[in-house]
Amino acid sequence: MKTGLTGRIEEIPGVAAVTVDLTEEGGGINIRLDPGADEETVMERLHEILVAYGVRASRPPTVEEALPDPGDVPPELKSLGVSVRLVPLEKGARVEVQKGDIRSHRLVAANPRSIAQGMADAWCRVAGKVPVDVIGASIADDGMIVILVRDGEAERTGVASVSLGWERALVLAVGRALGLVPVAD
Repeated sequence: MKTGLTGRIEEIPGVAAVTVDLTEEGGGINIRLDPGADEETVMERLHEILVAYGVRASRPPTVEEALPDPGDVPPELKSLGVSVRLVPLEKGARVEVQKGDIRSHRLVAANPRSIAQGMADAWCRVAGKVPVDVIGASIADDGMIVILVRDGEAERTGVASVSLGWERALVLAVGRALGLVPVAD
């Protein structure tokens, strides 16, 4: 059994080589995989090692936790009453919405419309709303993410600035399209 960060990473099945350079700006951990290695398994093991070293959280932060200072949380996020998490996967994403004891998640393709649809489905479930169809997801030239939903009769749009970070903007835009998050003035 090897010791040290480099040695522990080298022991992960599927890792061909590893270089750890944390002394220079732009340095980091570079990993070369064996041909045919299971990338998802390697990344899971790498994450476990980084959690053990204290450089990664054991779970992704919620949208609210990802904000740098609780005093900086926009009022519309404080009033959500839900926790929303987006977890990137190798070939998609896991969207989780929780309100109290009710939790719903969806595994979706890695594109904005699929992620927005998964988030809308999960959010509607925990909020007790009839699901909607996401019929559009785009980023406008002015840096606004625009989500368009249809509930069978009416279409509604949710908009948020990508300057908040794309995950937070997506949460706000979907919430606004669902009518669950107030539109900022």
